[in-house]
Amino acid sequence: MTTEYTTDEVRELFLDHVRYLVDYWATVKPVMGGKPSYSCYDRVSGVAFSMLVLLDGGSASFPGFIVAPDPHPDDKDFLKSLEQRWFPENDEANVNCDIAGYLHELFHKREEVE
Repeated sequence: MTTEYTTDEVRELFLDHVRYLVDYWATVKPVMGGKPSYSCYDRVSGVAFSMLVLLDGGSASFPGFIVAPDPHPDDKDFLKSLEQRWFPENDEANVNCDIAGYLHELFHKREEVE
């Protein structure tokens, strides 16, 4: 009989995939015209982009993940007293600010604007 993954199993599968991404981008050496075509920046950016794809559900082996802020309970009152903005509160039963979904699509938007 098949069963649902446990939280620990999902965490380990997720971390295994992140480790795979780090290994892949650390060793990828595509060559164009006899010279490596990926700079250090390209590789670091590749890891970040790949992790966002993983969170967004764009990886064939994983669903999308909920990514939401989890501020300290005292943050709101403290930041209000400083007249600063605060992050929305979330809990396991009521997620108010899930930022996942298309992070990987937005990742390079800033670079396009600059």
